[in-house]
Amino acid sequence: MPYLEYGDSEFLENGGRWQKQSHIYEDPFYYIDYCLAQICAYQYWSKAIVNGDGEFKNVLSDYIKLCEAGGSMSFLELVKYGNLESPFEEGVIKKLAKEIETYIDSIDDSKF
Repeated sequence: MPYLEYGDSEFLENGGRWQKQSHIYEDPFYYIDYCLAQICAYQYWSKAIVNGDGEFKNVLSDYIKLCEAGGSMSFLELVKYGNLESPFEEGVIKKLAKEIETYIDSIDDSKF
C-alpha cells in the first residue's frame, strides 16, 4: 500500500509493513493454502479453456466432485480425486504459468 504514510519509521517506509500480518507467523499455511487452491483452479481453467481437454461439462463435473469431497481426504488425495496434478510436482506451476502468460498475451487490450 504505497499510499500509506509511516512518518519517521524507516522500517515501515522500506516495505516492512507486511510483517504486521501476524497470521504469516501464527498460521503460515493460511497463505500457502490460497496458493495451492489457485494452482488447482488454474488447472481446471487450463483444462476447460486452454487445452480443451474434453467438454467444459466434464471439467465442471470434476470440480463439483472435488468440492463435494472437500475435507473428507488429505489435500493430495483430493487433488488426485479431482483429476488434477499436485502443485508440488515439478513442472506443474511452470507449465501453468506459461499457459497463463500465453493466454494473457493473446488478449487484444486495445479494445479496453
